[in-house]
Amino acid sequence: MSAPQAERPTRMPWLRRAWVAVAVIPLVFVLASAVGFSLYKATNSPRENIDASLWMDLFSGVLSAAIFLVPCAAAVIYGKRAISDDDRRGLVPAVIGALAGLGYTVVALVALIAA
Repeated sequence: MSAPQAERPTRMPWLRRAWVAVAVIPLVFVLASAVGFSLYKATNSPRENIDASLWMDLFSGVLSAAIFLVPCAAAVIYGKRAISDDDRRGLVPAVIGALAGLGYTVVALVALIAA
């Protein structure tokens, strides 16, 4: 006999949303990179140029990071919600999102300091 619809667990939407956020991370990485490079193209200051202004580096870096960190944060938030609903499988997308976000932030900071 099947269970009534009202007794279905509600933890699956959080886990599913966390995995969708993880799946979107590579696509958003491409989008964030394209936005950052197009800002340099729009201002006619090549990225490789040593004379690129600091404000342009900061603006494009912060905007790209903000775009990229949205799905990473979503994966962490939804993964933690799944964990709080007693579904330990939410730990995997939460860790993936956290590591991807942390890695991108470190690489962006190193690139900004090196520039």
